[in-house]
Amino acid sequence: MRPAHRFWRLGAAERRAVLQAWALVWSARLGLWLLPFARVQAWAARMPARSHAAAPGVERLAWAITATSRCVPRATCLTQALAGQALLARYGHAAQLRLGVAKAERGGLEAHAWLICGHQILIGGREVERYAPLPARKGPGA
Repeated sequence: MRPAHRFWRLGAAERRAVLQAWALVWSARLGLWLLPFARVQAWAARMPARSHAAAPGVERLAWAITATSRCVPRATCLTQALAGQALLARYGHAAQLRLGVAKAERGGLEAHAWLICGHQILIGGREVERYAPLPARKGPGA
């Protein structure tokens, strides 16, 4: 089934979440290209909550970020985690962005970002145990 058909088969609340997710993934991607990381992280953490009568659950919001990120160039794990943090905040859910590093196979380091809500990894959960988490950033947006 084509993506447009799948989109129209969603309920109204999920369609709204998908559109918001798409806009937030683009915003996070553009922000990471143009602004310092700290500003983009503060933006994602401070997204104002809005009331939504029939809000999708956190898993469906995470799915919306993952699905729409396929349409955004270079929507890395960091882009998705930042957009996810902003979308969850918009729906009134606190989420924590985590960054980690691991030794790369060819030497050097590789980084990964993931998003935690409660005790659940919502975005970027693949092989997260490989990465040593960096200390959480203190200050605004942390």
